[in-house]
Amino acid sequence: MNSRLRTLLDEGKPAFGIQLRFGSPAIAELAGLAGFDWILIDTEHAPQTPVTVQAQIQAACCTPATPIVRVARTDPDLIKLYLDMGALGIVVPFVNTPEEAKRGADACRYPPRGTRGWGPHRAAGYGLFEKEYTAEIDHMVMYAPIIESVEAVRNIDAIMDVEGVDGCIVGPVDLCISLGIPFRFDHPKYLDALRRVREAGQRTGKPVGHPLLGSLDDEENVLRQVAAGVRLLLVEGDEPVLKDGCRRAVEALAFLRN
Repeated sequence: MNSRLRTLLDEGKPAFGIQLRFGSPAIAELAGLAGFDWILIDTEHAPQTPVTVQAQIQAACCTPATPIVRVARTDPDLIKLYLDMGALGIVVPFVNTPEEAKRGADACRYPPRGTRGWGPHRAAGYGLFEKEYTAEIDHMVMYAPIIESVEAVRNIDAIMDVEGVDGCIVGPVDLCISLGIPFRFDHPKYLDALRRVREAGQRTGKPVGHPLLGSLDDEENVLRQVAAGVRLLLVEGDEPVLKDGCRRAVEALAFLRN
C-alpha cells in the first residue's frame, strides 16, 4: 500500500490533482493514467453515491494516482465510510475553527491518535491485510480542510497547528464571497488572504493548495508559488475539461451554421 500524493508531499514536491464530479470510473482511471497524482472525488457539489465513489476509488487504484474524497461536511461517519472503501485522503469544506479541524483530523485516525472506528473492508483487501493496513494508514491518510471564509483565514494559524491537519486547500469562490468581493480573484483582499494561508503553511511545514496566480506559462512565477508552499495543485476537473472541449468543437464549426 502506498500513496503517491503523500510521497510527493513528504519530498517537498508539488502534486497535480483533478476534481471529478460526473461519477465515472472510466474518467477516474483515465485521469490517473494521464499522469495526475491525486484524484479528488467531489461528493459535496455532485450527486455521487457511496457505490459510485467506491467504483471511482477502485478505478483510480488501477493507476499511480491517489484517491481523495471531498465530503460535504465534517461527518465522522461519512469520513469512516470512504476511508473504509480505500480513500487515502479526506477533504472537508468550510472548516472555520481549530475545533472543527481537529474533529475531522481525529475522524481520519484510529485510537489512540484519533476516533475512527475500526472496520475497513476494501481498504484492507477485504480482510486480506487488515494488520498491515491498520499499522500504516494513520500516517498515509491525508486530511485537508478547505479554507473558504473570513473566519477560517482569521483562524488559519490555529487550524494549521492542529495535529492531524496535513495541509489545506483554499476554496477561491466562497472565500471571495465571504470577503465581499465575489469572483474578484485579483482583489487585494483575496490576495492578502492567500498570503496569510501560505505563510501558515510555511510556518508549519504543511502544503497549501490554491489556484495558481498569473500565467501558468510563466515558469518562474509558478516556481515562486510552489516555493511559497503551494504544492496541492488542483489544476483540472472533469466538468471544465468536457465543457471546454465541447465548446471548442462547436465553435470551430460555427461557420457551417451561417
